[in-house]
Amino acid sequence: MTRLLYFEPLWVAGVAVFVLLPGRWLPAAWQPVVVGALFVGWLLRGLATRRLLPPAPLHVALGVLLLWLPVNIWAAVDTVVAWQAAGYLLLGVAGYGAAIAWAPLQVRPQMLAWLLVALAGVLALAGPLLATSEAAWPLIGSLQQAVAPITTRLGETINPNILAGAIVVLLPLVVALALDGTAASRFDRWRRAVLWLLAGLIVVVVTLAASRGALLGVSAGLLIVIVRRWPRLRWAAPVVMLAGIGVIIWLAPASWLNQLDSGGVVGGMDERIEIWSRALYALQDFSFTGVGLGAFNQVIPLLYPYFLISPTVDIPHAHNLVLQVGVDLGIPGLIAWLAILI
Repeated sequence: MTRLLYFEPLWVAGVAVFVLLPGRWLPAAWQPVVVGALFVGWLLRGLATRRLLPPAPLHVALGVLLLWLPVNIWAAVDTVVAWQAAGYLLLGVAGYGAAIAWAPLQVRPQMLAWLLVALAGVLALAGPLLATSEAAWPLIGSLQQAVAPITTRLGETINPNILAGAIVVLLPLVVALALDGTAASRFDRWRRAVLWLLAGLIVVVVTLAASRGALLGVSAGLLIVIVRRWPRLRWAAPVVMLAGIGVIIWLAPASWLNQLDSGGVVGGMDERIEIWSRALYALQDFSFTGVGLGAFNQVIPLLYPYFLISPTVDIPHAHNLVLQVGVDLGIPGLIAWLAILI
């Protein structure tokens, strides 16, 4: 049984295909079975070691989140959609469990950092080609058009904001590894050069995606890494960062600035404030259970109609992660999620 646990990460990666592409190869009604298959390793580990996971400080909050999840699924309008949304969340939980319990990573935990760097590279290279947009991205528009038949055949695309939000989280890790240590050998120098190229590529992708939140994340992430690496710069670094942002705004093409300001069908600040206000109304009215996983675009327009946004425009989320978690999971789930982050 212990030998089977050695293949748990591969098992989770294989099941992840069915979780991320629900209804593609299996009926959508089978999604609870697919999600449950993610935790086969937990069952085997419980039988072999009498514990589901190795001890860790965040497991109390994680346990609360998992125990509260059935309530959020029960509260959802559409159970099928709720299980699809739950699958995305539980895929992360299963991946976390497989990582911390995998014997090679316990011996060499730095391997996880390099696996995340590899993931960042895949997202930075392939993500823009699969990104959806009302207009072609600058610089790579022709390349996007060239691969458009392939993406159409696949039937799967990536929202630019989601791509930018996912990849910007990995940027501080890439930069920190590039700054770590000295280039003692030729391999070290090549490795650092590749890391810096990847960091630059991530910044370019986030910039082309025109995601304001992700651009702020780039600034904050780089600032934290710089201050941690050189503590004496803790006062100068913010000034330099603000000056750099000012120079970018001054030199950037007007077309890119207009794209950044519009941000799509709900890009205006007035529209976003209206969406946030509706999310707060829902959080007040459904503070215990939330509106249910994946039910934002079904419940919010019905109970709290928009005035500035056309009814034909689909608003799938709250455009704010904290509000979205609260609306999906309720206050108990939000507290557990915040405890995990802290």
